[in-house]
Amino acid sequence: MSRLLSASFLRLRKDKLFWIGMLFMVAAGIFIPVMRYMDMQRSQYTVTIDNGFFVGSILIGIVSAAFCSLFIGTEYNDGTIRNKVVVGHTRVSIYMVNFITVAVASVVMCVVYFIAYLCVGIPLLGFFEMEIKTALLLALAVFMLAIAFSSIFTLISMLNQNKAITAVICILMAFSLLFIGAQLNKSLNEPETNTGMAMTENGMETQELPNPKYLDEDARKVVQFFYDLLPGGQAIQCTSGEVVNLTLLPVYSLLIIVLTSGVGLCLFKRKELK
Repeated sequence: MSRLLSASFLRLRKDKLFWIGMLFMVAAGIFIPVMRYMDMQRSQYTVTIDNGFFVGSILIGIVSAAFCSLFIGTEYNDGTIRNKVVVGHTRVSIYMVNFITVAVASVVMCVVYFIAYLCVGIPLLGFFEMEIKTALLLALAVFMLAIAFSSIFTLISMLNQNKAITAVICILMAFSLLFIGAQLNKSLNEPETNTGMAMTENGMETQELPNPKYLDEDARKVVQFFYDLLPGGQAIQCTSGEVVNLTLLPVYSLLIIVLTSGVGLCLFKRKELK
């Protein structure tokens, strides 16, 4: 497995898509704080580095989807995976090496985003207002989330030999997860009452009316659970910085990694390689 891992990382260093992803994350890490600073100058509202620092949690899901599907898809197209099996490498080692490689690539992309954001954001926006402990926990949640995304996309990529179809499925999956996360966030933020007009003895008056979309206590617990569990929900929470169960997010990401890797390994062992 060590030889496979060394060869995979050597290939990663030469992979154009990996470097394109790196440049994109660096560019995002520079662009976002600059735009925040320009908005602050126009609006005269104070903006801190906290706002936008963890937007990378959303970006890495999309970048990882494209990178993972094409990186692994190329191995299928070139017949590399089949050749590895023929020369005696186990399917478990092949699967795990690909997962480790794309996971490391995703984490590195997050790191360069953070570094770029700090280098530009601190001079323009100042240092964090949130506690350092909270910022570190959020960073850990983002890293674990990046690995969870990689695990999901590795599962999809290792079971589909068509690179183009795999890329489409992974990218659609990334956007679907983010969309679900946004919808869960919307449901949790529904107000208990809405302002509306009602007929009274004095005529039409403004009143606070019950919001039918407001979640009761039991429904809120269920929605919050899935909001914390799903990668899209985690990404939305990390981006906003409004996380209810911050210490649980890395745990849920680890659970996703274990489950998707286990399922992926079981199915890949039975897959017929063409």
